[in-house]
Amino acid sequence: MKRNFVLALFAFLLCNLAIAQQTVRGIVTNAEDGEPMIGVTVLERGTTNGTVSDFDGSYSLTVQPGAVLEFSYTGFSTQEITVGGETEINVLLSPGVQLQEVTVTALGIERSTKALQYSVTDVSGDEFQEAREVNIANALSGRIAGVNVSNVASGPAGSSRIIIRGNASLQGNNQPLYVVDGIPMDNSGFGQAGIWGGRDEGDGLSSINPDDIESITVLKGASAAALYGSRAANGVINIITKQGSKKKGIGVEFRSNYTFDRINDLREYQTEYGQGDFISTDPTNPDAPRIPVAPRSQSEGFNWNLNSWGPQLSSANTFVAFDGTTQPYSDAGNNYDRYYRTGSTLTNSLALTGGSATQNFRFAVADLRNESIIPNSGFDRTNVSLSTNSKFGERLTLTAKVLYSHEEALNRPYLSDSPANGILSMAYLPINGNIDWYKGDPDKLGAVPAGLSPDLYTSFSKSVGEEYPIGNGSGANWTQNPWWVSYQFDNDDTRDRLITSGQLRYDITDWLYIQGRAGMDWYTRRETDLVPQGTGYQRGGSLTEGEDRVREINLEYMLGVNKNFGNFSLNAFFGGNRMRRFNERISANGSGFNVPFFQAINNTVTRSFGFGFSESGINSIYGSAEIGYNNYLYLTATARKDWFSVLNPENNNILYPSLGLSFVFTDALNIPTSSALSFGKFRASWAQVGNVTISPYSTNLTYSLKQTHLGYTLASFSSAGGQNGLIPNPDIKPLTSTEIEFGFDLRFFNNRLGLDLTYYRQKTTEDILDATISRASGFGRTTVNLGEMRNNGIEILV
Repeated sequence: MKRNFVLALFAFLLCNLAIAQQTVRGIVTNAEDGEPMIGVTVLERGTTNGTVSDFDGSYSLTVQPGAVLEFSYTGFSTQEITVGGETEINVLLSPGVQLQEVTVTALGIERSTKALQYSVTDVSGDEFQEAREVNIANALSGRIAGVNVSNVASGPAGSSRIIIRGNASLQGNNQPLYVVDGIPMDNSGFGQAGIWGGRDEGDGLSSINPDDIESITVLKGASAAALYGSRAANGVINIITKQGSKKKGIGVEFRSNYTFDRINDLREYQTEYGQGDFISTDPTNPDAPRIPVAPRSQSEGFNWNLNSWGPQLSSANTFVAFDGTTQPYSDAGNNYDRYYRTGSTLTNSLALTGGSATQNFRFAVADLRNESIIPNSGFDRTNVSLSTNSKFGERLTLTAKVLYSHEEALNRPYLSDSPANGILSMAYLPINGNIDWYKGDPDKLGAVPAGLSPDLYTSFSKSVGEEYPIGNGSGANWTQNPWWVSYQFDNDDTRDRLITSGQLRYDITDWLYIQGRAGMDWYTRRETDLVPQGTGYQRGGSLTEGEDRVREINLEYMLGVNKNFGNFSLNAFFGGNRMRRFNERISANGSGFNVPFFQAINNTVTRSFGFGFSESGINSIYGSAEIGYNNYLYLTATARKDWFSVLNPENNNILYPSLGLSFVFTDALNIPTSSALSFGKFRASWAQVGNVTISPYSTNLTYSLKQTHLGYTLASFSSAGGQNGLIPNPDIKPLTSTEIEFGFDLRFFNNRLGLDLTYYRQKTTEDILDATISRASGFGRTTVNLGEMRNNGIEILV
């Protein structure tokens, strides 16, 4: 009896619970065209209970009696409907009235475009996916007024240089700050090509997958970037990656792209005169005239192989080539076509998206495989990304993103006057020479093959397996066989990179919020640089192996207000940032090989090892206040103060202020949007930013151990000092750059045509430069705040 009573009571409670809830169904349609709307968020107000409309606009949600349902969709006015006794509620959503454009500005803050007192440019992620550049910086070329993008002809993963509004410092490093999802990213390049050669080993932007990009915002002026402080003295490139979707179910997005590359610019070479030299008609008479002569013997063919001072070409004539064979004295054809190949890049990417009214995610993988136009050279990259967004109740939101990339570069080309620039060597070859003649050993391209006559071995002064030379005489050792460089040199590097960010926001009220963000940019790079044994300019060969580890951590907090007071509005926040950066490098260098052609560090005759480590940091506080009136007049003031660990405490801080005004005169004068001028805004701003361009520990004189053949036995000045080196200046302080900006944002014919006009004037003072000092001091140079430069311009964007 007692058990039956308990069961009856349990059944009664279940019935009451079922009665206390009800299921509401319906269809959401567009009020303008009557079409069903997919992905409309339906949320029971005050709870996390919600859903989204499916492909036919229908939804179903179990709610409490008397619940208020919120129907929301981007670009449409939100509707609220109280649930009565009905079980079916159909909804018509109307487009929002005069939607406000928003732009992601400094520190990831979204602001109304109307209120911006400076020029910014947004580029949609679709444009990067169309361009399909390996390095996304190249896709910005020609798209933004005042932004200059240049790159080196060093292959698909070469570095790019972006300069915004010209150079702001005499130091040469005038590239902007790159920010990914609110986290600064290191875009340093490893290796450069100077006048005497070198290699371009890429930069950080080549790690980013274009398919992951939602948008890129370029903050060009000092006023736009002032909240980033010293690191934004040259502007900011703000990269926002994609997030998940609120649509019900799992969305699948697959992209595949295959492109071909061909050499674009070949100089026109003369094809009238061939290989040879000027020979005296009478060797006994120093005043006898000289005439051009083609090679008549194997020794002349070898010794004159880089000389093009011969007679006119004629297929009726012959010459003796470097290997002793007789060849037609005529144009041998295009050697570049024989050497270069058709390059290709295959990219595949897959993304999964999903979510609900309160949570969403996006997971993506991408794979890129590139074969360069240069033989035995290429670049591979794998990307994995994850983005999640969760809403806990009405007030707490958590966003987390992870970007991972793995890159492998094979034989990046040597550039400029590097002796290992095989492409430069081809420019020296006479037009009657064929580059295929120098392939040598088919099993070791570019190497001296077995079976040559003793005379040739004697002429070459090379052994089997060493470089098959393309010439003799002065400078020949510095002109390498292109096949040897491509197939026997080993110039590889790999990089693993991880960029993480997490943001937690809590809305204390509907106008007051607190927010925290943490993020890390971490990467490890490994390199191998082999000059093979038998190379002309380094007969014994050499090998370098190294690893760089770079880590930067940023912690950020913010308290913000966004509230209306009648005709006035206030958008303000106060916060701070803590940045710590760690650099570490280990390397091993060796020259000569004990066992011939066994090219490993442990087999080198002499070797040395290196280790370097540095740590630096910046502590910052900042604030911003924007006051608006009637949605057409805005006044904005910002300030940021940085404290630098690389400077002495007496000079280690600086304040960066900015002031700005935005006046939407079309709204103030009630000009109808149907008129020719549908939108007009005047803006003006003044700002100061700065920069610190010195390395950690460079304000102090330090010492290091110097390696000798007996080991680390001698103490010496570090690289910052020395008899002819740099004496540190402990009084160095940050440079300052002041800028004023005026501009108009005009849109015509119902926003079909836009015109952005900007004038700016910038002045940099106390730039950090090296100055010569008296050698009697024991040093040759020191660092001073001495430089000054001005920069102004006009930008027009249509």
